Amino acid sequence: AERELNDPDAFLPTSMRYEGQDIIWTKPGYATYRGTPSNHEMADSTILCNPDRVILPPNLDRISKSKNATEHQKRYVHDFKFAAASIDHWKESKHPNEVILADAISIWKTTCDKLTTNPYFTEGWYLPAFYPIYSYQCAAGIHSFFETAPVFHPDKKPTFWKKQIEQSEEMFNSWEALYYHVTSEKCIPFPKCLWYHKYHYIHQRKQADAWKRFFHSNTFREWGRSS
Repeated sequence: AERELNDPDAFLPTSMRYEGQDIIWTKPGYATYRGTPSNHEMADSTILCNPDRVILPPNLDRISKSKNATEHQKRYVHDFKFAAASIDHWKESKHPNEVILADAISIWKTTCDKLTTNPYFTEGWYLPAFYPIYSYQCAAGIHSFFETAPVFHPDKKPTFWKKQIEQSEEMFNSWEALYYHVTSEKCIPFPKCLWYHKYHYIHQRKQADAWKRFFHSNTFREWGRSS
């Protein structure tokens, strides 16, 4: 998140658009696999997995066999095979009987495949994040950040931090609902959970008005509240 703060297009969900009955991204502001903090439980799987065993879904398989694939498309297929192999190995070795996790993996693979048909898909569009890991790391990040932040900002009262935790959890819950009720059902990449971006703009940069303007007159205007 820190690296993205000066590039709103890299984190805003406002580039999601309806196209007929579907929803597409016009800019790559979605959460990415490469942008998800590493998960220690998956560490072994990134080493022991075998990308060559991965069965590519239809669109990615077509790209892999094309003689006209771009370098970006080739990298995307390569990254998918490694990520899918890691996730599959993690599932099989650590959570073999979890049906809900299997469903989440299926949704993620379909989402990765479907993204390649987006008319805006080009250089800079990376693999979408895998929800179970991204969600876990996001929740852990909220806990870790607000556990240590008061130490570095002793001038802030406990009531201030209590309110920030509540707002961050509120944003997390809103983001989580969007995944379950919209993006997972349509197999489109989910937005980034913006609790840190919001905190930084409003309380570190003192740019509450800029944060509000990001979400002016759009579906996500509720995310633009500064209090």
